[in-house]
Amino acid sequence: MSENWTDEELKAAVEAYLDMHAKEANGISFVKRDIYADLSSRFGRTEKSYEYRMQNISYVFSIMGRDWISGLKPAKNVGSNTASTIER
Repeated sequence: MSENWTDEELKAAVEAYLDMHAKEANGISFVKRDIYADLSSRFGRTEKSYEYRMQNISYVFSIMGRDWISGLKPAKNVGSNTASTIER
């Protein structure tokens, strides 16, 4: 698979992140790895690539002044086009 992420892949990753964020805020347990595995099976990227993408989403949250998910420390290596797609 190419390195560039499609809008569909980014949208699915952001939706999964928002779901995890809501669960964490409400004290509902979840397993991040299971979510990465689901995304991996749907789109053919590695679970590790989804974990890193979630850290990119945490970075976007941090620059927007929002709290990110515990254990998904913000990773700055997110392109400006990808960051703006994540924000939307």
